[in-house]
Amino acid sequence: MAQVEEEEVMDMEPLFFSEAYVEKMVADAEEERCRREEEEKMRKEKEYRQRREAHEAVMDSIIQHDPKVERDVYTRFFLRDFSVFDIDEESSVPPMRYTDSIYQYEFGLEDSANILSVSIVSSDVGFPVNVYGRVIARDSIDYKCIYLFHRNRDDCQRLNKDGMLILTGPYRGLVLVDFIYLEIDLKIREEGVPDRPFSKGLISIDGRVLSREKDVMVRSETLESWLSTTEVRFTTVLNAVECSFEIKLIEGLFKGNITVGIADKARKLDNEQTIVIHDSTADGVVTSDESGVIKLRRSVITICLERNVMFCINNEAAGVCPERTFDFTPRRTGVDEEKITCGAGEFGFRIVWSLMDFRL
Repeated sequence: MAQVEEEEVMDMEPLFFSEAYVEKMVADAEEERCRREEEEKMRKEKEYRQRREAHEAVMDSIIQHDPKVERDVYTRFFLRDFSVFDIDEESSVPPMRYTDSIYQYEFGLEDSANILSVSIVSSDVGFPVNVYGRVIARDSIDYKCIYLFHRNRDDCQRLNKDGMLILTGPYRGLVLVDFIYLEIDLKIREEGVPDRPFSKGLISIDGRVLSREKDVMVRSETLESWLSTTEVRFTTVLNAVECSFEIKLIEGLFKGNITVGIADKARKLDNEQTIVIHDSTADGVVTSDESGVIKLRRSVITICLERNVMFCINNEAAGVCPERTFDFTPRRTGVDEEKITCGAGEFGFRIVWSLMDFRL
């Protein structure tokens, strides 16, 4: 057996490649490598060029010449790579994210801001004016669109001097880590002439320079642009939680208004911080034989744990005009429910508390 295996081995001839053949194999491999590298380089260059063009197209659209200040200005948020960031995408982060969290004391508290009002303090075309357009907030969570005001041309709001826009947002608490950006883009509708830009530009709320001495502070910023001067009033809130609310008319009638604001522990309300969340004159009268849900312009406010959320109801139904003021003590998470009688109506309040987090 060993002799047979030895004969088989002796019969095998060694396999050799010529030097020319080996050189050709090496050359072919090198050529293939270079070809793939060139294709990858061209692919990356094309991708970079497309991304650069996409980014520059958005930047070109948001840098405009403002005739009022006589210079080019940013009219929208600009601190992102717009080849991958959709400037028009709405935020999908919901309110009440941590209402049911069992780890409430393991989360830190975030600073926040409440937008109190957006008003036109001067107009180069006089008053009244029919205004439409949008006001958008972008916060530190995702910098995507959160509408505060959004009306089309067929649904203008008529404004007199110092008139305030009827805000319908934000739908969730705004988180302020570095900046909150506000984009204003308002137009005026006039008879017999084309619509014109009225107020357009960018306002920022700088969270990096907040005073830590006052937990709630009222501030304002103005935007001089195109044909007007717009003032934005807001409160900055340190170590805030989110307060979402729903109000129902359980029984009776309601015709009047409801406001919400931030009060101190002595239940003293600063009127500068109040927000009108319902006005029956503009929003409609509610009766208990309908769904009972009162249409609120806004349903979220942020507040620090050291303050109280205060509601005020004025009910003119049934020929009387009683007023009722009451408050809720903030919590990190959870739900509070309470029934309130005011005039000819009984109201049900549902308050939902949640922590906020800048992380997605």
